[in-house]
This record gives sequence, C-alpha cells and structure tokens, in this order.
Amino acid sequence: MGKLKVIKSGPMSTIQDLGRFGYRRYGIPQSGAMDKELMGFANQLVGNPDHYPVVEFAILGMKLEAVEKTSVSVVGADLKVNGDPIKDAGLVLNQGDVLETSAPAGVYGYLGIGGKIEAQEDFGSVSTYVMAGFGGIDGRQLKAGDFLCSDLDQMEIHTTSFSDREVTHPVKISIMKGPEWHVLRELPDTKIFQIDPSSNRMGIRLTGSQLENDSQEIVSSAVVPGTIQLPPNGQPIVLMNDCQTTGGYPRIGKVVEEDMGKLAQVRPGESIFFSLI
Repeated sequence: MGKLKVIKSGPMSTIQDLGRFGYRRYGIPQSGAMDKELMGFANQLVGNPDHYPVVEFAILGMKLEAVEKTSVSVVGADLKVNGDPIKDAGLVLNQGDVLETSAPAGVYGYLGIGGKIEAQEDFGSVSTYVMAGFGGIDGRQLKAGDFLCSDLDQMEIHTTSFSDREVTHPVKISIMKGPEWHVLRELPDTKIFQIDPSSNRMGIRLTGSQLENDSQEIVSSAVVPGTIQLPPNGQPIVLMNDCQTTGGYPRIGKVVEEDMGKLAQVRPGESIFFSLI
C-alpha cells in the first residue's frame, strides 16, 4: 500500500472526491473537488478512476514524506522531490523521499495517490466538509502528522493528455438565466467583477461593479453550486461546492457546469465577466 506523512499543510488542504449527492433535501451540501477536471487528471496519472479521492490544496503548497513506496501526481502546481525540481506530473516515491508542491498556479492544486485513499465516508462520499465534520480525516483540514494511506500495491505512472486552460483576462464565465432573472435592470455581461479575498469553498463574492436591480428578498428557495445570488447591494455571490441548500436572495443565474472549475481557479483580485448563453 502507498503511505505518505504530512509534514506541512497549507490552508484548506482536504481530501475530496466528486462530492455527495441525493442529500440536499436534508440540508447536506454537495462538497467535492472545486476543479473536477484537474482532479480527474491527478487520478489518471496514477492509474486511478477519475472519481477516486485526491488531496485538494489551496493558496500555499504542501510537504509530505513517503513512509512507504507510493505513486503520486501533482496537478495545478510545481513539485520537487528531495529538493530537486521535477518536470513530470506523476512519479513513484521511494521510502524516505520528501515531496514538496509549490503554491497552486490558480487557487487549487491536486495531489493524486495511486489507489484509493483511506478516509472517513459520510453520506456516500469521503469529501471533507469542515463545517459539519464530514469525510476526510475526522472531517477537518489536513495537518502535520497526518498519514495518507492508499490500498494500491502495484505502483504505476500513466500518461494523460491535458494542458493548461487557455484563460484570458478578464475571465469569461458562461451563465444561464435563473428563476429571478427578471429583477435585473441590465444584462450582467455589461459589467466586470473582481474576486473578493473573502471568497471560499462556500461562495465567491464579486466586487467592483454593481448590477442595477429591483432586488427583493424571496421565500427561502433551493440553491445549488453555481447559483448566482444577488444581494440588495447589487454585487453577486456565486455559490460553490460547500454552499447551503436554500437561500433568500434572488437567483439571477447559474454558472454552467463546464465553467465551475475555471471560476474556482480565478485568484482574489482578478477579474471576470458573465456571458449569457
């Protein structure tokens, strides 16, 4: 089996899979990897199915030691082994090797481990939801001293064809109309917004522009990751993977699923605009 020991863990380093589904009626969020495309690449490199759990890390890098021989991959960040830069995204670590990742190129990077990572399963998923203590390791962020174990004995590194997303600035995010689209007095694609530093796995707050609207509170209604809420100040909030299941702000739109990972990777202070499809 593969086994890594966490030496250093940055903020929001958690175990994530594709998320938990079928429980929103009980108020349980979806959670799961913020960038499912990069999660899939990390798994493919170590020969795993795309849905296997990975380690998601944000803002800062991580440092880990191989306790046993372990196949690993790093996507969305650079890596070093025993202090030497490594060009390949996937490799086999020998016992005692130390792996370091850089800060992610965007917001989130992914560490894949050959085999299925052992983690706490709640409601059909091992995705970590810190606010309720679900999934991962005791439902919390990773910390120094934690062990990441997998069930794979045979170590293989695979090749997969992926390239960095072509992103221009401001970043174009495609959206669909929401149930309360009618409260808008102007089209949202006339504005450019910046990502607020307070954004997190629950939601991305947008600043810098305001949308003229006839905003009013609505009866608390269902929301999902990607829902665009519009508070009275006219500055939208895009709900993300750890979002609540209902909300009382008008739902003016929904980010298309294909652009959710791209949106998650836009760094604080960078700009986006909406494009209606």
